Amino acid sequence: MPYINIKHAGPLSREQKAEIAKQVTDTMAKVAHKPANYTYVTFDEVSYEDWAIAGKLLDE
Repeated sequence: MPYINIKHAGPLSREQKAEIAKQVTDTMAKVAHKPANYTYVTFDEVSYEDWAIAGKLLDE
């Protein structure tokens, strides 16, 4: 049973989450031969001030 956690800086719309979940699930089915009804996808939206790249916060 695949459990896929997607962390993303900033918000995603419901429509974006639905499309991402569909494509990730389809990819797991096609590549890893995992049934879609056993594939879980969760989203963690992280605020820009709580995410840093190269030592700098994304809200800078």
